[in-house]
Amino acid sequence: MKATIPIAIAVTCLFFAACDSSKHPESAAGTPKPEAAAAASPIAQTGPTIKAAPNPVPAGSGMGTTTISWTTGDGSAGQVYVSSDGQAEQLFATTPQGSADAAWVQAGKSYEFRLYSAGHEKLLGKVVVTRAEH
Repeated sequence: MKATIPIAIAVTCLFFAACDSSKHPESAAGTPKPEAAAAASPIAQTGPTIKAAPNPVPAGSGMGTTTISWTTGDGSAGQVYVSSDGQAEQLFATTPQGSADAAWVQAGKSYEFRLYSAGHEKLLGKVVVTRAEH
């Protein structure tokens, strides 16, 4: 009988620890906490990012390809522009997030991809893409 009581107490403690709603907000009764609702949101609040893969683009014959991926981070409208060797920017994409191939990367050139907020108003991020020489 003495061994039964400590086991029952241990099982009860484990049960209540597993039911702690602060560790599992999605299972808590009633309205979820704002933090839990934000985490479950289909558009997570993150910072803006832009990246290229591969970068540098491997050497080879013809043009090289890199995939540009971006997000404004909050679902707001965005635009991606590209500039080759400091020349005027050209529009590359106009979505809040996505990815697209740049299949015209040449060795010896530098391509700067810039993510802006809607209307080309604020620079949110940039990435420079190069291609390895032969």
